[in-house]
Amino acid sequence: IRGGKLMITYTRKNDAGKYVCVGTNMVGERESEVAELTVLERPSFVKRPSNLAVTVDDSAEFKCEARGDPVPTVRWRKDDGELPKARYEIRDDHTLKIRKVTAGDMGSYTCVAENMVGKAEASATLTVQEPPQFVVKPRDQVAALGRTVTFQC
Repeated sequence: IRGGKLMITYTRKNDAGKYVCVGTNMVGERESEVAELTVLERPSFVKRPSNLAVTVDDSAEFKCEARGDPVPTVRWRKDDGELPKARYEIRDDHTLKIRKVTAGDMGSYTCVAENMVGKAEASATLTVQEPPQFVVKPRDQVAALGRTVTFQC
């Protein structure tokens, strides 16, 4: 741009580096001091969590991998706010593991990646399947011949 300005539109990671302004005329050439460009990157996901359906007492694992510059911090939250107390762990690779899943663990789990440039979120749903359980079981009955008998179940 006129007046000795350099404009870089839509900066990319490979635009980062050192820049020098060079002034030239018929008497000679002179270079400015070095100016450094650092290009920061908002968090984005390399791997997003996937929806899961598991049976009660099984384990559930949600994977999440994010990138950005500076490297984003990654945390997990559940739709109602609380991760299952004492039954979850977050591994070094940011995988969320829930042990001995209960019906109360059903819901949406969100991976949040954040750095000084911005924030990104990715969610997945956990569905918990339970085998049938009897609330009322049939009981032995004695009936007179010809009478109606009803078994509750």
